[in-house]
Amino acid sequence: MKLGLRQLLRHAAASLLGALSAAAATPVHAQAGNITPFSQGTPDAAFPAPWKLVTLPKIPRHTVYRIELDEGRPVLRARADASYGTLVHPLRADPAVTPVLAWRWRVDETPARADLRSKAGDDLAAKVCVFFDLPLERLGTADRVKIRLGRSLFDPELPAATLCYVWDRTAVPGTLLANAYTDRVRYIVLRSESAGDLGRWTSERRRLDRDFAQAFGREAEGGVPAISGVALATDSDNTGGKARASYGDLRLEPQ
Repeated sequence: MKLGLRQLLRHAAASLLGALSAAAATPVHAQAGNITPFSQGTPDAAFPAPWKLVTLPKIPRHTVYRIELDEGRPVLRARADASYGTLVHPLRADPAVTPVLAWRWRVDETPARADLRSKAGDDLAAKVCVFFDLPLERLGTADRVKIRLGRSLFDPELPAATLCYVWDRTAVPGTLLANAYTDRVRYIVLRSESAGDLGRWTSERRRLDRDFAQAFGREAEGGVPAISGVALATDSDNTGGKARASYGDLRLEPQ
């Protein structure tokens, strides 16, 4: 499908996890490290605030996110069926104070034909992302123009740098690559169906400062910028497939 400039920019914003359009309308009261846990949610109900679903008008089918019990513990279940939808949590946090992001997740089904290296295959069974308030002066001229245009068209809070930890279908864990639509989003593959991780809970603990430096290179030389939000998503709109995933609580912690 061919896209015009505005549609292409909008889809790039989707790769930036919905461009934080919902988060921008939500006052940011969270303190450093304060991510509302899903375990505080009510089973068989929607996710707790300030988590908010961000969708795109051009994608009518939305991923369903619900709080459900897993061995007696509330977790977030995500079900995608040729759908898109991102949960965004506004936040202000200093990665020098809380440099560790910890969570657990499980994938039971990955989108068929998903391939992170192509736009047509840009679907993921599970991803956990961190938005960084990267100063625009660290970017090249072209990237500064793109970010300013995106902020004027879609959202004044559009992040200049997003790091996503992903659960892929075939990529080898440890793979680092840019999003197929925009290099302002970088992926680090942590889990993969091909590595035998399907159908089991796994726990993650990542040093954001180290991972940001690895993913963004010279842009980290002035220090790791403040965290402006976190997000997660399960989507299958590009491939038209299905995906099933579960997420436990996300936590920002000291070293």
